[in-house]
Amino acid sequence: MTKVVYFDCNAGISGNMFVGAMLDLGLPQEVLMAELKKLPISLPPIDIVRTNRKGLSAVYFDVHAPHEHHHRHLSEILNMIQGSQLSETVKRSAEACFQHLAEAEAKVHGVSVEDIHFHEVGAIDAIIDIVSAAIAMEWLNPDMVAVSPIRLGYGTIQCAHGKIPLPAPAVVELLKGFQTFGGELEGEWTTPTGAAIIKTFVNNTSLCSLPLMTVENNGFGAGTTDRAIPNVFRVIVGSTESETGKEQMMMVETHIDDMNPEIYGYIGERLLEAGAKDFYYTPIYMKKNRPGILISVLVEMQNVAAIEGILLEETTTLGIRRYPVERSILKRGEIITYIQGCPVRVKTAYCDSGYVKYAPEYEDCRKAAIQLQRPLREIYDLAHILAKKTGQNERKDSDGME
Repeated sequence: MTKVVYFDCNAGISGNMFVGAMLDLGLPQEVLMAELKKLPISLPPIDIVRTNRKGLSAVYFDVHAPHEHHHRHLSEILNMIQGSQLSETVKRSAEACFQHLAEAEAKVHGVSVEDIHFHEVGAIDAIIDIVSAAIAMEWLNPDMVAVSPIRLGYGTIQCAHGKIPLPAPAVVELLKGFQTFGGELEGEWTTPTGAAIIKTFVNNTSLCSLPLMTVENNGFGAGTTDRAIPNVFRVIVGSTESETGKEQMMMVETHIDDMNPEIYGYIGERLLEAGAKDFYYTPIYMKKNRPGILISVLVEMQNVAAIEGILLEETTTLGIRRYPVERSILKRGEIITYIQGCPVRVKTAYCDSGYVKYAPEYEDCRKAAIQLQRPLREIYDLAHILAKKTGQNERKDSDGME
């Protein structure tokens, strides 16, 4: 079963909105507070309250941090995290988040990462927001994280450097490769902290609409101000496999009519290495009656981006389409048979009726045929018979039969 998390950023995202959504989702307050106390800092007062944004109930996470004149460098923040008693997973996530922020700020200001000193980001409330986000993601422990198009807003905002345009330059830098939109409403909808959280935790940028999944839970985190639309960030959690042996997959396809056929074999190897469950090439006729090839790749949702990257880089295609599919699967296993000392693996698949399918591994059969100098078909048939006999004996033993 694949655990899928979807970040809904129709109202953008900030650090405290993210944490609020996780608390609404079910992250226990006592767990979060106990983990935050592992930081080598004096925690300021933190309010966790249920509020309402345009009719939607949400959790508001508010850190009452005192104003600080001291600005922290990246190394100081990383040392603070490393010196804590937090888990290694939380440390790595929080460090990655700050690293992304530092690199974005360095790029925007034209200085090295080592020279960057944080203003709002280095403040205690931002540190708590980012570490809280890392704690929440460890608690949630998803297999795949996708995100909607992200509202950024427009206008200007006052910061430590003076007035800057919105979306903030660091936000734009952080969200390269993600689908974003300004929206019709002025203001800062996505903060640098929120953008860094997206960049750190989203591992599938190709799914911008809600993935095909069985929805299990959702949570809302409230923004600070009440706006023209519900100012909430939403997290939706679901799964892509049901108890009945069905899996939610994606089919990724493209048409090719102008590529050297020698390349297809190499592409197939790369697709399998990148996590493709299956792929096939279908001869087709395209526009202008040109013969072509349809490449179809069956893949789990968390691997879609990698598969699309290979197709775009390795083929002559200019575009790819994808659509959700559902496949029914049988419970599977493996039996190892021995033919004159040569091991031959046999895949097994179990139907609800009790019928068992046996499929000897071709490569094992081939090696045995060459080594024993016997016909391949004979090796294949013998492995099938031996596996079936072994499977029947195993079932008798499990039924308590003599």
